[in-house]
Amino acid sequence: MFDQFDADADAILEEQIAICEIPAPTGQEATRATYVANALTALGLRVHRDQVGNVIARHEYASDHPIVLSTHLDTVFGPEQCVTVARPGQHNPYREGETVPAGEYHAPGISDAAAGLAAVLAIARALQGSPVSSQALYVATVGEEGRGDLRGARHFFDSELGRSARAFITIDHSDPAAIVNSGIGSRRYNVQYRSRGGHSWGHFGRYNPAFALAAAADRLADIRLPRSPRTTYNVGVVQGGETVNAIPELAEMDIDLRSESAGQLERLDQELQQIIRYGHQREQGRRSGGAQEPIVSKIGDRPAGVTPAESDLVQAAKRALEAEQLRPRLIAASTDANAAIAAGVPAVAMSWGGRSDNQHSVREWFDPTDRSRSLRVITRLLLDVTQRTAAQHSSLD
Repeated sequence: MFDQFDADADAILEEQIAICEIPAPTGQEATRATYVANALTALGLRVHRDQVGNVIARHEYASDHPIVLSTHLDTVFGPEQCVTVARPGQHNPYREGETVPAGEYHAPGISDAAAGLAAVLAIARALQGSPVSSQALYVATVGEEGRGDLRGARHFFDSELGRSARAFITIDHSDPAAIVNSGIGSRRYNVQYRSRGGHSWGHFGRYNPAFALAAAADRLADIRLPRSPRTTYNVGVVQGGETVNAIPELAEMDIDLRSESAGQLERLDQELQQIIRYGHQREQGRRSGGAQEPIVSKIGDRPAGVTPAESDLVQAAKRALEAEQLRPRLIAASTDANAAIAAGVPAVAMSWGGRSDNQHSVREWFDPTDRSRSLRVITRLLLDVTQRTAAQHSSLD
């Protein structure tokens, strides 16, 4: 079983490339979902898509209390973004004037989430005919990224099937030694400052939404945050206006708040709401004509949570990593595991393996060296959890 990952290394890489080259913006995952569904169907699994588009596959004689192996389908990139993979030695269209280094593959989404999907399919093939095959449930979720706000995972864990899961393992991290057992909470807002607009000369003195936005963003940047629990903020999207010589009718920004602590996230959120008002009032104090009330829309709300370090699942993940001579690191991240933890299902996120960097950037890259090691880790984890939880749930199966 474990030798199969090395034997199939080239095929796994080519499948990862094929998946990467199928665009899958959040909310537009259907074509990629079809590829994944067909691959799982070819393994003899029973495959269906739920109401939101998640791909779900299970053995004909599946357990009523499965162990879920998952990853997400979507990427952060829009439908216009080129996702052709540049191979070693080729001209790199994502880095002007460079060629792709030996061993590396460059494209937006080549690791997140193409590497995760390739890993799930490789492990599903390796487990065919094993005792784990009837215990595993494979899920490829929609809407994990950005404004998707864990839509697919939330829907799955709202279902009876999701709530009945013994454990949830999602492949969604770059560090081969990492165990993501803490879910970073996040809140995301779209903030719109508005006015009647007008000519930059003829109507100078009217409320300018761009200045209001700038004042708020500048005040946000001055917030000092604690080192622990780790907490962050970001202005990720800024847009508005029509032309250089017009007062914009709209200036808007998308803001991302994150924290390992639900309490700290709440405090940061309260401070943000005050800052949004400050930006509006600051501009009103200078130019009030034509001002309209800002519109604040929550576009994301991910719950914080943790699967305890002493839990059976985290301990099994540690054993699996140690069996491959990796030193486990417990870390926090924001993944589909947040939704599982919120539903009361033990959950971790694990690595897709290899080497990779610049996720969520057009400069993203992946090197498959040692990928097999991480695939063995996840397979060992599945075997361990199956053996240790089967007795606990035998009365329910």
